[in-house]
Amino acid sequence: MDTVAAPTENRTRTTLKTADKALMLLNFFSPETPEFRLSDLARAAQMDKVTTMRMLASLGSAGFVEQHPETRKYRLGTAVLRLARIREASFPVISVVQPILDALTEVTGETTHAGLIAGTSITTIAVAEPHRATRVFVDPVQPLPLHATASGLAYLAHLPEDRLCETLKRLDTKPFTPLTLQSETDLRAKLDTVRANGCAVSSRTFEAEVTGIAAPIFDWHGAVQGTLSAACIASRLTDDLQNQIEHHVLRAAVKATRAMGGDPPSRLLALIETRETNRKAQS
Repeated sequence: MDTVAAPTENRTRTTLKTADKALMLLNFFSPETPEFRLSDLARAAQMDKVTTMRMLASLGSAGFVEQHPETRKYRLGTAVLRLARIREASFPVISVVQPILDALTEVTGETTHAGLIAGTSITTIAVAEPHRATRVFVDPVQPLPLHATASGLAYLAHLPEDRLCETLKRLDTKPFTPLTLQSETDLRAKLDTVRANGCAVSSRTFEAEVTGIAAPIFDWHGAVQGTLSAACIASRLTDDLQNQIEHHVLRAAVKATRAMGGDPPSRLLALIETRETNRKAQS
């Protein structure tokens, strides 16, 4: 016997799909494109203008977008700021992570940053820069793609298999450089290496002269929720320096996890201890 969905269930599914599309529109706003004309946003989202206008009207009534009175362009509204303040006040991530990043930058001499997962990308929440002329600039409002950055790989590598499969299906694995990983086979092989190493190393896959070194941050349930990373000038990294930075990033990520009330997995702690033992034996 065929099963027919109830009208209420159908309406719920439609409402959820509409909400997903409306929230997706917010992701198109960026420092490079802070404002959109209706037609341009509809084209970027691959939706018709009527649907896009209806969703913008809903977002506007809640304060998530606003329209310039003269140019009629849409931009992010003040509700975004209100939610950001509520998030930080109730769960003060930035104030907890920033001192850890400052210390990590001091010992590595490289730009460091922390991020939390947001959909299929990492959102940067804090950055620390070294006092040197040549350094990597991390734009705090630029989403970090999961497939092309060390931050993203560190996150993916510590997902349970069911969530990993779901996330990989939703990824847009567009190339940023000739070295960007694009196929699921290549990504999974890289993730195996990340798990064995404890942290992710991704060189010249997002930006041509940058090597990222990242480790996961876990929540109080032991689930990965974000990452802590060092963004290094690729040309000045030696094998020994890279190993040192990996060591510092791993220890800083564990410290950040605990400072945020999280619980690092015992397997990761054991791996860090093994790496520490090997470092001492080689020195």
